[in-house]
Amino acid sequence: MTSIFFSLLIFFYGSEFISLTVNAHHNPFLDVFFKYNTHLGDGLIFLLFIPVIFMRKYSYGLMVKLAIVIHMIIVFVGKQIIFHGEPRPMSVFEGMSLHLVDGVKIAYLNSFPSGHTATVFLLAAILALGKPVKPVYQVLIFLAAVVVGFSRVYLMQHFLIDVLAGMWVGYSSFCIASYLVAKFPESWREFHLGEYFQAKLSSH
Repeated sequence: MTSIFFSLLIFFYGSEFISLTVNAHHNPFLDVFFKYNTHLGDGLIFLLFIPVIFMRKYSYGLMVKLAIVIHMIIVFVGKQIIFHGEPRPMSVFEGMSLHLVDGVKIAYLNSFPSGHTATVFLLAAILALGKPVKPVYQVLIFLAAVVVGFSRVYLMQHFLIDVLAGMWVGYSSFCIASYLVAKFPESWREFHLGEYFQAKLSSH
């Protein structure tokens, strides 16, 4: 639903107009909030999933690792090969008097897709869809991801179309990884790495 809404905004108003409109409605609270909220899209957040590989079934840990690899490949190919050098907002709006948030290092190139948005949407998909979660929590998790994606526009780091693409990269990475892991033999999918090591230690 959010992707449809963003697509309509881009179609009718254009990414550049949206960026300028958002920039014109800044305030001190949002400056601080988005300055720190945006870090939920940092790639280092995937380190939190290292324990998952040992605490969950092998299939779940493998899905997480595979999804992260797929996500990284797509983002790299998009930014560094297909759309290498794509200007970010501050390159497009060079010379204009715009509001920038103190302490945020501005990037100028390789705008498409938004890597932070791709990361946080993959994270949201893993948390909301990787294991059974109540629908209300699924909605809240993805709303949180949308907020992080929007932070990239607010901070003048990306256009909305970059964020939209990042949303689909993250979600698609999860779907592809889940599909591939589902094709593995059941014995592999039921294997539990943590229980395996526990059994090995108990046998000595």
